[in-house]
Amino acid sequence: MPELPEVENIAIGLRNIMQGQILQRAEVHSPVILKGPGQDHWPRFFAELSEQRVEQVTRRAKRLQLIMESGVALVVQLGMTGKFLQGQVGEEAPGHTHMTLTLDNDTQVYYVDARRFGRVWLFDHWDDEDHEALMERAGMGRLGPDALDMRLAHFVQILHTPRPVKALLLDQTRIAGLGNIYVDESLFATGLLPTRAADDCLEEAGALLKNIKSVLRRAIKAGGTTFSDYRNAYGDMGRFRQRLKVYGRQGQPCRQCGTTLERRVVAGRGSHVCPECQR
Repeated sequence: MPELPEVENIAIGLRNIMQGQILQRAEVHSPVILKGPGQDHWPRFFAELSEQRVEQVTRRAKRLQLIMESGVALVVQLGMTGKFLQGQVGEEAPGHTHMTLTLDNDTQVYYVDARRFGRVWLFDHWDDEDHEALMERAGMGRLGPDALDMRLAHFVQILHTPRPVKALLLDQTRIAGLGNIYVDESLFATGLLPTRAADDCLEEAGALLKNIKSVLRRAIKAGGTTFSDYRNAYGDMGRFRQRLKVYGRQGQPCRQCGTTLERRVVAGRGSHVCPECQR
């Protein structure tokens, strides 16, 4: 599933392609992907998007936000295989295209999702100052602070729980944007086992938060991580996979000490650790 660095790279691409452009036409090919307050009148919702300017393309944790000049918005949760791809008018749309956005410069943007777990939430009235409440009322679920914006004092507060530190970091209501890949990488960088109780990591809180942000920023710079489906808006794969220290490398030697890496199940999720570096 795309995590914060992947969604950030998609947002950067869509911002370059769409922001400030006029949306000439919006077509939905699979209404099952639609949710939110505008779902019940989605044909009218999309018809009214015509000739509107794309005001903003932003990211909140793992969510994409496309905000129009009239104040309506599309908020996208990509699910496991969702992505946006740039194309041109007249070309054949990629397989599994569920929504096509056509700009007035003959550029098309396709929302593609092979497994159809992603959702597009329709909001009739967007309010930047109250958008968190809008999303909660629509049933999207509360989000904690974005991992890149998390402050140390708040991070220390959320660590006061006996839950395994990995389970806490995956909890989007506590800290938003992290997933399996970057939690494993951040815990390895800090020398912490994912099974360790969060309230036993208070001394390492500063180092852990610093490593979380460092791992995320390096992954963003590398274009994200591609194992199978993820592509940015231009169709490019992420390059961070070659730089992963533990995730997906079970059975291989640790790049730091040479010990064989292990895969363990923590909080119901596969976790990748070095038993020597993470004690």
